[in-house]
Parts: sequence; C-alpha cells; structure tokens
Amino acid sequence: MKQTPIARELLLAGGGHSHVIFLRMLAMDPIPGLKVTLVSPETSTPYSGMLPGLIAGHYSRDEAHIDLVPLCQFAGADFIRAQVKGLDPIEQLVDIGDRPPLRYDLLSIDVGSTPAPGGLSGDGVIPVKPISLFLARWQRFLAELEENKFEHLAFVGAGAGGVELCLAVDHFFRRRPSHLIPSIQLVGEAPIMLKEFPAGVRRRFEREIAAKDVSFHANFHAVCHEDGRLYASDGRQLAADKVFCVTHASAQKWFRESGLSVDQEGFILIRETLQTDSFDNVFAVGDCASLILHKRPKAGVFAVRQGKPLYLNIRNFLHSNSLLSFRPQKHYLSLISTGAKHAVASRNGLSVGGDWVWSLKNWIDRRFMRRFSDLPAMENRPVSPLLQEFDEQMICGGCGSKVSADLLSDVIGELLGDAAPTDDAAYVDVLDGKQLIQSVDHFRSIIDDPYLQARIAVCHAFSDIYACGGQADSALAALTLPFAKPDITRGLLTQIMRGVLHQLDEEGARLLGGHTSEGVELSIGFTVNGFVEKSKAWPKSAVKPADVLILTKPLGTGTLLAANMQYRARGDWVQGAIESMLLSNREAARVLSRYNIHACTDITGFGLGGHLEEMLGQSFGAEIAVSSLPVLPGALDCLGEGLQSSLHASNRRSLRHQQSPAIFYDPQTSGGLLVALPEDEAGRCVTDLCRAGYHNAAVIGAINDSSKVSLR
Repeated sequence: MKQTPIARELLLAGGGHSHVIFLRMLAMDPIPGLKVTLVSPETSTPYSGMLPGLIAGHYSRDEAHIDLVPLCQFAGADFIRAQVKGLDPIEQLVDIGDRPPLRYDLLSIDVGSTPAPGGLSGDGVIPVKPISLFLARWQRFLAELEENKFEHLAFVGAGAGGVELCLAVDHFFRRRPSHLIPSIQLVGEAPIMLKEFPAGVRRRFEREIAAKDVSFHANFHAVCHEDGRLYASDGRQLAADKVFCVTHASAQKWFRESGLSVDQEGFILIRETLQTDSFDNVFAVGDCASLILHKRPKAGVFAVRQGKPLYLNIRNFLHSNSLLSFRPQKHYLSLISTGAKHAVASRNGLSVGGDWVWSLKNWIDRRFMRRFSDLPAMENRPVSPLLQEFDEQMICGGCGSKVSADLLSDVIGELLGDAAPTDDAAYVDVLDGKQLIQSVDHFRSIIDDPYLQARIAVCHAFSDIYACGGQADSALAALTLPFAKPDITRGLLTQIMRGVLHQLDEEGARLLGGHTSEGVELSIGFTVNGFVEKSKAWPKSAVKPADVLILTKPLGTGTLLAANMQYRARGDWVQGAIESMLLSNREAARVLSRYNIHACTDITGFGLGGHLEEMLGQSFGAEIAVSSLPVLPGALDCLGEGLQSSLHASNRRSLRHQQSPAIFYDPQTSGGLLVALPEDEAGRCVTDLCRAGYHNAAVIGAINDSSKVSLR
C-alpha cells in the first residue's frame, strides 16, 4: 500500500542486471514520494553468468533466473509485463505496444540488445542474444530433439560466449547415449579463438576442445545456412543441422528513432553519471548503453556494477544533489567454464584452471542470486499496542477485501429480516417481458498494472449479470485515485479509463458516467446493468437432485494474490492468475445459454464453499470430486505454505461444512461460473466451454438430497 502522495514517477524499462540491483537497494532504502514501475516482457530475467551451467545441466531454470515479480513487491515497485517499443523523450512517454503509453518523470533503460540484422537467419539458426529469447529457443530445440537426431551442430562465434556455450552443449549431449551425440564445430572470423584473452587462456581451451573432438574453423565468416549446410564467404561449407549464433548483437532500433544520442552501432551514449547524452532525466545501463569516455565490451560484470551508482544517482537527481561518476575498471576477473564442473580464471595476463575454479565461480554466482531469491522479511512493527491485536496477515485487495459473509448476513438480517436480498444481483421488471439486472462491485487494487486492474474490475462486475443469464448493457464507474501531482494523476486516470473502455467494448457494454475521488490508494468499482428475458433468467438456488456441477474457471486467485503481497509467489504463478481474471464470463454464459441450466452463480469473495452453500440452500447437498477441481498453478503450493487471503478464515467460519480442503475457502476475484444442469448435458457442455476458451472447465460434482457437502 502506497500511502505517501506520489511526487515523481520513475520508469525502469527492462529487467536487466542493473535494474534488479537498483530494486533491491530501493527495498532497503525507499525514496518516499517516488512511484517506481518496472516494465519487462517476461516475469523473470536470466542471469547471464549461469547460462552455460543451465545448458550443461548444472542448474535448474529457477536457479539461473531472477523472479522480477516478488522482487518488485519487495521493493514496493509496480510491475507491468510489456515490451518497450519506443520512446518520446519530449512528452516523456514510453510506447509499450497495443495499450496506452506510460508517462515518466525519470526513465532508466536496461533492455539489453537484439539479434544483429543481416546475420544468419532461418529455422535452423538459433540466436543466443538476447538471452531471455534464447532460452525459449533452447527449449524448442530440446523438443525437436525428442523427434529428430541431429548429427551436426555448429557454433558461430569464437569469443568467450561462443566457446563457453559450445562446451556446455557438448557436455549436455555427453550425458546421452553415445549414438545420439552429434559432431560439434566451432567457427570464428579471427585466426584464433578467444582473441581478447591471453595466450595461456587460449592454450587451455584449445586443449579442452581437442580433447572433446570439437572442431575449430578459423577465418570462417559465416554468411548463410540452408539445407543443413553452413556456408562461409570464401566458399567453404560445413554440415550443420542447427547453428547457434553467438556473435555480437545489435542495438534496438527505437534508441536512434527516439532521438537519443547513440554511437555508430546504435547503442545509447551515456555520461559517467549514467545519464544519456541527450536528456538529463533519462538514464541507460547495461548492454544497451555505451559510456562516452570509457569504451568497454558488452559484459555482465559492468552491468552488475552499474546497479549501485544508478540507484545513488537517481536518488541524488531527485534530491537535487551532485551525481557520482561511474568509471568501469579496465581489468577484471574472467571465469569461463568448460562444460563440466571445471573452469578457467584469467586476470592481468595470468590464468589458472581446475575444478576448484568452477567451485569458486559457482559460489560467486549463487551468492549473487541469493540476494534476489532469499528476500528478507521487512519488519512492520505496530505503532500502537492496540494494533498487536491484529495478526500479521496483510489485508488483501480484490474480493479478498470483502466483509465476511457471517458479519454481512448478521447485519443485513437484523435490519431487513425476511426482506434481505439473497441473489447476486437485483431484478427490475421492464417492458416486453424483460428484466433489468443491476449489480455493484468495488474493491481495492489487486495488481500493479492499473490498465489491467481496470479490465479485471469490469470483468468481475459484469460476472453477476452473466451468472443470472443476462447480457451486459452499461456501467457507471467509481474510482478512487491515490494522492499525486496532477500530471501523475492524469497518467494514472488515462491508464484506468483506457482499460475500462477496452473491456467494456469486449463485453458489448457502454459507459454511462461515474464518479472519481482521491484517497490513500487505488480502488475501482462499477455499478453495472444488464438485461434478461424473465423466462430465461437463471436462479441461484434451484438445483435438482442428480444435477451435475460444472465450474468454468480454475480456483486460487485469493491465495496467489495474498502470496504476491508478501513477495512469496512466483511471477509466472501471478501471471497465470492475472490471465484467468482477465477471462470474462461473457462467452461462458453464451455457451451455457444453449443448455438446460437449473442454477448458476459466480465464484467470488466467499469462495467455492460459500457460493456452493448459497446454491444448495437448506434442502440439498452435493458430492464434490476434489481431484477434479481446476486449480491455478501455484495455488496449492501457497496454501500449503499457509499463505491465505485475509478473507480465508472468515470464509471457513461462515460455512456449515468446515471439513473441506483449503481451496474451498479461497476468495476469488473474477472467478468462474458454477452451474447445475442435467447429467446427460454435462459432457457436451464442458466440451463447448473448452472450445470457447475455458480450457479448465470441468465437472466437479453432483447434487443430492443429503443437505450436506461430502468429498470424494
């Protein structure tokens, strides 16, 4: 929760090494009044130093990646999953594709490089840079390997990266049966490999390559790969089923197109302060940047060391203090692995090799990665002894921020008695046998991306309309925006309203008006309207014995969002929850309208258990097949760790049947529809739902007349 007014916005473009160090330093020493947003196309970023070990099989994927989502939560920064496409430094806007641009007061660019244009291309070529894309290509290569035997592999590029990857892939194949090991060839344009290293290092690797039957082809300028052959400019050719291209990558085109000063290769020119040469409020670090006064190779060691001065200089810039100078060292320790758990160290013309060098490299790399995986718990001491009466559970947003069902029922029952409403929405009779359906939903922000938050809020609000069998018509919005400077408020409101209009268009609904206010934090709500023919409206509780229960979307958003607040959920788990919440129930309702639906409700704040009991009433029961419940990836892991929504315990307390699995009590935001229909229609219905995009739709149980919920 960001309770201080927002005075400035810092946008971190890219999840490179410098930015992850910046975020950790920000977590330990926040800058009040600064809103920080990280934009990255992926939820995790690979650590380049462990890439060869990952390919060789020494590390798992998780061990070699930094998860950006929990790191951002730890730092109090927002995370937006998007690809930076361009920059307008005059208007201070960053283009992120098919959604509104992001504004900034300060910008830092750490987006790495892109494959060089005009290089090798084709289905058989696997570029290594950028590394994040290479790992996906490597997985596709492994999938192909299950069906094809590759007899010849080539590696283009005989620098440290090419040699190290070549030997890592060789080690990977040597764990397979001997008849499946391909011939491996390393090619380079220079007359020697590792030309930037001392002769002692080159001799060590020449011996390594010779011992492993890897062929080295010098002065080989690769120009084309086709029909399983790699061709050089001088006419030489080699057999190569696949070609790994480890040559220098190039700068992204938008650097030059944006008007930033760039060098001859198109990389962003920066001063010793890490500010661009063009704009004082734009910084650049890592492989995408080139220091004007200190030319250095593109190496991870420099990106790592730029993280601390980047944080200090952005802090100094915001506070109008003098900025520090970053001067990269001329000599540094190089550690190059040889495939197996063996490595060569080099510095100042000296070199040593051995298993112990790999152990040293492994210790250094793992120590670095622990800084981002073993995030310390931040103390949050109560400011008053009275606050010690509350547990340490963070108060959730979304439907996890609802008032508990038992409290709500008690108060409404006391005030209205038998007149208390029991349905998800209100029905008002209108002309021609139709009914107007009205519902309202409003909740605190659950994710960092205001554009997607708005879309999720629209999906969630209209879910009540669809649960009644209705069609969406219109909405009124109610927004609370955090206190901020006017330009920041304008940018945030633009993001929200673009998200609202995007999703309303998908729902086929219109915005009638609304209300805005400022407060401590962002919250979004809607009063929504829909229509249904009175004879075709679906009741919530009209089940019949032997009806089958279908759930259209997976469970688990409550625990995943709660874990995310405590930076203990994996980024891909959180992304899965977001994608599920963005899946509107509109198409599901359209599919269900073709079937004989006896009862329907949507699964939201009171969880599967609470909404199921509402559907059953006092007269009916259900047998639930626990193993058939669709559950989001990571949800059971989080529940197993005791990571529960703040509404979880009261959901359990409110149920008549309290012996159910924990997932029953998990509050859902923009959850699926729970429907009861005849058994002979269930199979076709699930098939149609899956075809409509509800791939987790499943039969989860059946209705009986036992008046209790049993599990099997």
